[in-house]
Amino acid sequence: MRQVLQSLMIVGVLSASAIAREPLALPGVFEGQLPPAPGSALQPIPQSGYYPPAPAYGSGPAYAPVYAEPLYDNVKYRDLRNIHPCAVEKIVSVPDPCQDPCDLCHKKCVNVKICVPPCDCPEKVKVTRNGNKIRYDYGQYAVDITSTRRGVIVDYDD
Repeated sequence: MRQVLQSLMIVGVLSASAIAREPLALPGVFEGQLPPAPGSALQPIPQSGYYPPAPAYGSGPAYAPVYAEPLYDNVKYRDLRNIHPCAVEKIVSVPDPCQDPCDLCHKKCVNVKICVPPCDCPEKVKVTRNGNKIRYDYGQYAVDITSTRRGVIVDYDD
């Protein structure tokens, strides 16, 4: 049985290599061209002459980021002097501070904007207090996010 399977595998490999060496020959089709779909004729691409204006250099991003959910507005930022000098913005989700404590089955989240160091350093995330306290650790810099009944607190550490 083993010899039969080995011989079938050898025949399959040899036939696949033979097929790969010979190009598919279609009449009227040159190498690198695809044949037209049956029942359709090739149509030229219309030249409209209109090109959208390019954005001016230094006028900001060419796109505006779109977030699925709006940012939570009851956020207090502490120790802003400890933010990395070349920080980039990041949107994170934290537990909703206004959630009903009796409704534990449907946990809701809100989006908060934080500033983190550029991506060249690894990120360690530690979640405590049943998800209400999150620490993003980047080595020398860290961001603590705490969700309380009064709102969300973002604390920067260096």
